[in-house]
Amino acid sequence: MMLIMIVDQKNKKFGLPINLWLTSLALKRPVTTVMVMLSLFVTGLVASRLLPQESWPSVTVPVVFIYVPYSGSSPKEVERLITRPIEEAIATVGGISSMKSRSRANSSGIQIMMDLGSDLDSKILEIREKVDMISHLLPDDVQKVNVQKFSTDDFPIMTLTISGEKDLSHAYDFLNKKLVRKIERLIGVGKIELRGVVKPNIEIKLDSTKLAMNRVNQGQLLKNLRESNFIVRSASILNGERKFSVTSQGEYKSLADINNFQVKANIKLSDVAQVSLKSPEKDSEIRSDRQKTIGLEIFKESDANVVDVANNVVNFVDIIAADPEFKHIKIKVKNNSGNEIQESLSDLLKAGFVGIVLSFSVLYIFFRNYRVTLAVVASVPVSLSFAIAGMYFMGYTLNMLTLAGLFIAVGLLIDNSVVICESILQQQSNGLTHYQKVIKGVDNVSIAVICGTLTTVIIFLPILMGEKNFITVLIEQIAVAICLPLLASLLVAKTLIPLMLSKVTQNELAQVTTQSWIDAFYRPSLKKILLNPKYSALGVLLLCLLGFFARDFVSNQQEHSKKSKDITIRYHVISGQKLADVSQLVDQMEAYLYDNQEEFGFKKVDSRIYADYASSRIKLNKHLPMPISELKEKIRAGFPKTAIAKPSFAWSDNKEMFASISLLGSSTERLMSLSESVILRLKQIEGFDEVGIDDTDKKLELLLRIDNEKVARLGLNTQDIANRISTALRGVNLRSFRDEAVGEIEMRLVYHDKKALPLSQIKDLPIYETQGRILTLQQLVTFDSQPVLPIIHRVQRQTSLTISINLNDITRTKAAEKIKVAMKGIALPTGYEWQLGKAYRNDDISMANMTINMLLALALIFMVMAALFESLLMPIAILSSIALAFIGVYFTFTIMNMGLGETAMIGMLILMGIVVNNGIVLIDQINKLKGSSTSLTEPIIDACATRIRPILMTVATTIIGLVPVAIASSNNEAYPLAIAIIGGLIFSTFTSLFLVPYCYLMLVKLGERSAKRFTLAKKFADKYIET
Repeated sequence: MMLIMIVDQKNKKFGLPINLWLTSLALKRPVTTVMVMLSLFVTGLVASRLLPQESWPSVTVPVVFIYVPYSGSSPKEVERLITRPIEEAIATVGGISSMKSRSRANSSGIQIMMDLGSDLDSKILEIREKVDMISHLLPDDVQKVNVQKFSTDDFPIMTLTISGEKDLSHAYDFLNKKLVRKIERLIGVGKIELRGVVKPNIEIKLDSTKLAMNRVNQGQLLKNLRESNFIVRSASILNGERKFSVTSQGEYKSLADINNFQVKANIKLSDVAQVSLKSPEKDSEIRSDRQKTIGLEIFKESDANVVDVANNVVNFVDIIAADPEFKHIKIKVKNNSGNEIQESLSDLLKAGFVGIVLSFSVLYIFFRNYRVTLAVVASVPVSLSFAIAGMYFMGYTLNMLTLAGLFIAVGLLIDNSVVICESILQQQSNGLTHYQKVIKGVDNVSIAVICGTLTTVIIFLPILMGEKNFITVLIEQIAVAICLPLLASLLVAKTLIPLMLSKVTQNELAQVTTQSWIDAFYRPSLKKILLNPKYSALGVLLLCLLGFFARDFVSNQQEHSKKSKDITIRYHVISGQKLADVSQLVDQMEAYLYDNQEEFGFKKVDSRIYADYASSRIKLNKHLPMPISELKEKIRAGFPKTAIAKPSFAWSDNKEMFASISLLGSSTERLMSLSESVILRLKQIEGFDEVGIDDTDKKLELLLRIDNEKVARLGLNTQDIANRISTALRGVNLRSFRDEAVGEIEMRLVYHDKKALPLSQIKDLPIYETQGRILTLQQLVTFDSQPVLPIIHRVQRQTSLTISINLNDITRTKAAEKIKVAMKGIALPTGYEWQLGKAYRNDDISMANMTINMLLALALIFMVMAALFESLLMPIAILSSIALAFIGVYFTFTIMNMGLGETAMIGMLILMGIVVNNGIVLIDQINKLKGSSTSLTEPIIDACATRIRPILMTVATTIIGLVPVAIASSNNEAYPLAIAIIGGLIFSTFTSLFLVPYCYLMLVKLGERSAKRFTLAKKFADKYIET
């Protein structure tokens, strides 16, 4: 604001307004100016080589994860013993926005969303303290409670698949030494995780007969083993002048140390147990293209360049392939984020280059002079170089968002240069010196150009200064990539462009016509509108009504997203199956798919197989033989019949083809019962392709009910018996064994070495030894079973059950309406409720936030323009172009059948800053020409006719520059952003050229009538006071 207030003050030394200092300096010091611009350009080129590249910016979301492994446990046991106690403990931590958990067999996971702006490191420390305080309430064999924050850097950047002539699932030592450790030493590699390979562990298998014979108490043995295998730093001592640290060591150095562990007097562990280093049973299988493989996920260091790390790994894989030890082993790169980044950036770079070439062509058509055209286009490389250098020094990366912002800015960079160039060309008929013509041309549009740039930049302030969330963090990337080159283009337009045009001869400039062929149509059309205000008002009203009508046809959910490249088949496996049986089932499915590979149109099938669950991911070809919905029906019709599982398609990865609802209550069993009636009701809705529980089918859980009377008669403790049953069934984790070559090796105390035992063997498991007699499990408990979910979800410490829906030929908005109607007919018990899925709630919150930000941006634009024109009415005329732009967006999205989601709203926000530039140029020129003229119509027509050529040039270059980018992004989420800008800008330009002058005229007349009425009222008041 201060800049606008002082911009007209004179400087005594130069005799020029402040806003012309830079222009005058550039003209007087051409060599200095060129060197400065050249240095900016070179700095940008150097920075472009150093700027880190990644697919998406690294974002640390205020989310804390707690993960607790607990092998051999059921979901209900995990929820009761681990999840609920931890939830209650951390509920008192301040700044928690939401909390949800997943309790499943063998592990508990809790996700805590903190308030934005929270100090995440201090919150993690506080959460760890709370968990430590209740650690005594957790099961004794819970060894690790992992607490960590979420970051996009936590995702693997590469996945390798390893296959061989033989099964490699037990080749952990070989792969770890020969492959994993070598890759870990590569620059930029953070950590590596092996999938599908079994890591050896130390198994202490107790012999119940020998325990009884030697009168060894199992509970006491377990206690002693847990307290062994340690290193404790005790203290420091002084011996003369030397200082020594004291360390108490009880750590095992070899298997012999474990075998020789003293159980009791004259009895070693080897006397009652068998200690061995062995590979446990394989519990999973990974396949790629019908071949068993090992998965290797590679993570980068936080500050490493994704592309460089990925290239290093690819080069290493090529080298290792020539190693004789890997002669019969194939290593393939399955997923490569570095390659994907380079391809995406390359596509956008090509699109941007095409846009620049097309923009140059458009400008040449208008100017018909290559030197003038080159002078204007010169602002693009210099401004982009400045922006890239600024991004590098500010710590940003070159990613999909910043690159999209740069290419949106490419079309805008020429705007300032075109307006100034056109203004200079219009001075050629004046009897001034060449220098004076350039200065006067810049002076005529200087304030308009500055304010136009400010309005484009200022629209991002409400988002950047307001409440932070995941969306605003991403928008910040686009904003920086747009604002930096725009500010640079303002500098270039006021220095380099005038300098370059000053070096073009006056005769050559005079030959560049400033008359536009469109004048013959524009002048009479505008005159008719201005002279027929009533009919014009009727046209404006009709346009607004059509806009509101179109708005009703556009949904609030984004109906365009990245097209699915694959589909997934889930196998709902019945409880109690063996891995081999499930693997055979997947064999049948893969054989069926590959028999019809050409008809179904896919590249390959990747499968993951477990004893209780399996999935097959079908990698589709780029061009499908039929729509996805028809392809699914065709594949489903031939699913192999099986008795152990029910195959179905997984829930859609495409957000716009998926909906969900959540049932909330206190009892998981009651929620499961309620879900059955809800699913039946929803399945009847047309367009709901598949409806079901979010997780796999229910599993059967074996219940062991302890006979309290019998335990009491034996003088035993119920809790002790329960712990012994747990040890007998699933074993117990002990402290890890450290090996210099392999690293940490898990150590387990077990009674058997199988993942699952038949019920007959479970009944005969030894539980207690008393007086040399062994009590088996069936002597102490009764057996029962019940169905349970494989995962128990909780939201805000309340049990939740999600029902998922695959949509077909129905939008998410209409699906939500039909869900609401259907749920009205279902009576839920007291204390139970339902709500639409999280995606719907997030959409509503995001739309509300974006609406508020847009209103704040509108207010800021109004204030800048009010300060510029020193009027509260004139900005309203310019703001009408924003309304027209929005109507254009609604028309465009209605015609293209697209939804107005978050991405499109960002496009509309950017559009607000773009369209007001044309209005500012028009109103500024009208104010300069109207002077003291009694009639406003002719000055308005002359001013608009003068400015129509630069307006058409800037709009044309912006649109043509964005079209290739829109085409390049037609397969991803950025597409609606580009379409919103293009559609809104086209419609706004051709309507605001008529509406803005019309609004200006009406507002001036309104102001004059108001002034007359105020004068009459004042006279009447004065006369009344006198009398």
